[in-house]
Amino acid sequence: MHKTNFLGKLPLAMILSAAACFSGCGRNQSAPLSEGGENSPASAAAKPAELPLDQQIEQKLDPLTRDDVDLYLKIMRAAAERVKNPAPADRAALEEAKKIVDGGAAGRVPTPDGVKTLERANLVAISMDQIIAEDMKVDGRTYRGITEAVESVFPNPAVGKLSEGKGSSASDHPPTPLEKRLSDVNAANAKFLAPYREEIQALIGVVRNPANLPK
Repeated sequence: MHKTNFLGKLPLAMILSAAACFSGCGRNQSAPLSEGGENSPASAAAKPAELPLDQQIEQKLDPLTRDDVDLYLKIMRAAAERVKNPAPADRAALEEAKKIVDGGAAGRVPTPDGVKTLERANLVAISMDQIIAEDMKVDGRTYRGITEAVESVFPNPAVGKLSEGKGSSASDHPPTPLEKRLSDVNAANAKFLAPYREEIQALIGVVRNPANLPK
């Protein structure tokens, strides 16, 4: 997703990037939920060169439903509460990550265990909803698709409107079918989500606050 995991806190982001090479880990940091092995090399090789429209992005490509919004709010409310009252393991991950960030500033490369700690701290800091979703046994792809759809309408105010300018008049080509479908879906979602605007923006401000990242 979005993606919302790297929010301008360069020390942690840079260390995660370097550590990924060190550990041989190519996983998308914003998608740690169970994928059923679909991202394995063998699986990737088996995929066609041209993916169907509904597989080209993570965002849900049909308009959001009440059930979708209820699930998103349920998870984000729980995530916001846990961010405000972190579990001991969450505090430990953030404290250990700070030590690793400090070590990175001194030129030390994280160990494989250190990489895992950084990944966990990154989730705790700005993607606690992914932890909550996994704890609730919610399908990772389903939840990310809903989250992408909601947060395309209400982007994190800390990073600005991530999708701003996409498919705008600055483009020198007509919108693709995917861009047109996204535009239509986002417009429908914006109307549907209007009554939830205040709560969603407040939850995003808590759960995706870059100030939570280890410094």
